[in-house]
Amino acid sequence: MDDMKVLNFIVFEILSNQTIFLGLIALLGLLLQRKKLPQVIDGVVKTVIGITVLGAGAGLLINSLSPVVQELNSSLHVKGVLPTNDAVFGVVLKFDLIARNAVIIFLLAFFLHLLLVRMTPGKDFKNVYLTAHLMLYHAAFMAVTLPVVLHADALWTIIVGTFLNAVYYTYSPAITRKLARSWTHDQITLGFMDQVGSILAHFIGKWVGKPDQDADKLKLPKWASMFRDSTIVLFFLMPIIFVGIGLAVGPTGITKLSGGSNWIIWLILQGFQFTAGIVILLSGVRMFIGSIVPAFKGISDKFLPGSVPALDAPTFFPYSPMGGMLGFLGSTVGAILVTILTIVLHAPIIVFPSPIIMYFDGNVMGVFGNKAGGWRGAIAAGFVTGMISSAAVILFYPLTGAVYGSGLTWSNIDYALVWTPVMYLLKAIRMLFGF
Repeated sequence: MDDMKVLNFIVFEILSNQTIFLGLIALLGLLLQRKKLPQVIDGVVKTVIGITVLGAGAGLLINSLSPVVQELNSSLHVKGVLPTNDAVFGVVLKFDLIARNAVIIFLLAFFLHLLLVRMTPGKDFKNVYLTAHLMLYHAAFMAVTLPVVLHADALWTIIVGTFLNAVYYTYSPAITRKLARSWTHDQITLGFMDQVGSILAHFIGKWVGKPDQDADKLKLPKWASMFRDSTIVLFFLMPIIFVGIGLAVGPTGITKLSGGSNWIIWLILQGFQFTAGIVILLSGVRMFIGSIVPAFKGISDKFLPGSVPALDAPTFFPYSPMGGMLGFLGSTVGAILVTILTIVLHAPIIVFPSPIIMYFDGNVMGVFGNKAGGWRGAIAAGFVTGMISSAAVILFYPLTGAVYGSGLTWSNIDYALVWTPVMYLLKAIRMLFGF
């Protein structure tokens, strides 16, 4: 029992804590480079504060959008599911055995991942997946889904879950590293459960748009040139989106959220808060990337030559601020459309709009869509992937065992494109061979 408490402390308080984990990575990298003490302190502090600022900005985004979306959900008076990684992980922690299996999968998969990176030839495969909290959430997904799909006991759940996760962490970042090399200059790659989705975003962009119509280089009239600044665009755009959602909810529901304030003014202020969250988030990204990339060089040179870090979604936003924003808009429309269709068509599961899918996935898909097909590609990539991410929940939610019926599940496009097909394939194999 004491050993389990120590293990839980190491995993939940240290390794799965993004701030501490990445601070330790920066510290190790700088020490391996034999940097002087002031340089080590500078690098570690800026890494920790950068990721903390990034997290504060992300928190503002979720806190401003989630209550309005949840009120929209409750106003529809239907039973459904909200894809939100953080929340569903909280449900998993209520089940001791499943939580224990998730912890073991998380640890073993990360170490196996490092071994595979070391052993696998080819420059594009030298990537280290550092989005620790998403790795833990995904380990929890394996811990609840594999017992349903394979009728597996704890041992086989851990073995299969470890293998599948390690393979994904090792090889999927190669996709975004190759697709984005010309504009990331091969310094980072993506580690956000969106890597396979980026292929779809890239080709959607190519099919519907032209790369020379870059969203970030749109020719605008002089009076509209200020809209090249994403802060100004979001300042005007987000209140409109919030008021639009508010109209769907109705004045009574929003007034309840606002504590009696004028509901329209409250929604406008929430839009401003969302915009402030983005400004803070991007500020943290700049500080974090400026510190973690040089620090990571020590680990790369010493243990994993040529490797680059696979990092969280917001690290990709600055590569195309306008493209990301258009992807977010497209994803929002796609996710809301799925909600409407699941209600109108009396689907067995009503999928509610997910802030994570709409904003974080939408931005990433918009960046890749824009790089391949300009502003049209960004919008289309966000829209299509937003619909797919939401619609796939209908298929994989029933496979999630102990958390099925909780009203919460996992999000991100790769759950739709990778893990839903994988789980149904494993289920078919199990039924075919009768085990």
